[in-house]
This record gives sequence, structure tokens and C-alpha cells, in this order.
Amino acid sequence: METNEKNISPEEGLLLIHTMINTARNKVSEDGFHLLLWGVLVISCCLINYALLVFEYGHWSGFVWMLMPFIGVPVGIIYEKKRAQKGGVRTHYDMHIAYMWWGYGLTLGLLIAFCIYSRISPVPFILLITGLVTYATGKMIQFTPLIIGALIFWVSAILCLWITGIEQLLVEAASIFFGYIVPGFILRRNAKQEHHVQTA
Repeated sequence: METNEKNISPEEGLLLIHTMINTARNKVSEDGFHLLLWGVLVISCCLINYALLVFEYGHWSGFVWMLMPFIGVPVGIIYEKKRAQKGGVRTHYDMHIAYMWWGYGLTLGLLIAFCIYSRISPVPFILLITGLVTYATGKMIQFTPLIIGALIFWVSAILCLWITGIEQLLVEAASIFFGYIVPGFILRRNAKQEHHVQTA
């Protein structure tokens, strides 16, 4: 009885595995939505907080930041559920990236709490760890704009050594624009173009 099975050499097997890994890496379903969502929210909070402090309503600034996760988290979850219903496939890379960003969110919350308790500005530290997670994501999905965005976060954190006071909020807003909004927009555009090609 003949079989159609083909024995492959160890070298061919390694090449096949390597090809599958590269394919999975390139199929990460990051479409930039979350970068754009959180980018808009953080920039908005930075600017509102800055305005409140300028006009001496600083006692309201804490509420602005507390409101942000109550908007961002539900919107992000709803978006992912809708994407899953439309047949969106999540790879192992997607899950690793998601776990990394959830860990970043928890670390960020604790960091801000420690800074408030110690009466120091959290902005430079926020920029440092944001640069770390942005760089890791950029390397994982092989996306240069995110890597450049990470460098911008790190440079902005260094600038905060000389820029003090409420102006650090403006530095944070600018770095979020170049580190989140610009890469997010490019990812979103690429995802739409790829979807258009697949459905054509």
C-alpha cells in the first residue's frame, strides 16, 4: 500500500519550523487600535491636567487620571470581543504581548502610587517603563516605528531631568504622540490595507 507521506531531513525540518515561526511573528494581529486608544486618552489627560494646574484647579487633576482606566479598559475589552466575533485569530505572540502590557499596567499603577506617596513626579519613571514595554513590543512584532517610539520615551525621560514642574506633562503628551499615536496610525493603516488585499 503506497503512502503519500514524505520523509524530511532534519535540516528541512528546522527550516520548516523557522519558516512557521517567522510566519506567526508576521501574523501578529496588532492593528494599532490600543495604541491609538490609550494614546488619545493619555494625551487628553496630560493636557487637561496641565490646564487645571495652570488655572489653579489642580485638586481636580487626580480625578482626570482616575477616570482614564474606566474608559480605556472597557473600550479595549469590547473591541477585542467584537474582533473575536468577526473571526479574528490571536497568535501566541498576541497573547505574550497582551500579558506584557497587562503587567505594564499593573506596574504603572504601583509606580504612580509610590511616586505620589514619596511626593515626586511620576512622569520620568512612566516614560522609562513605557519605553521598555514599547521597545519589547516593537522587537516582537518587528515594527521599527515602535522601536523609534521607545527611544523617544527614553530621551523624553532624560529631558525631564532639566524640565521640571507641570511642563513635564507637556513632554509626556508629546512623547505619547510620537511613541503611540504615530506608530498606531501606521499599524492601523497597514492592517486596513492587508484586509483590503485579503478581501479583494
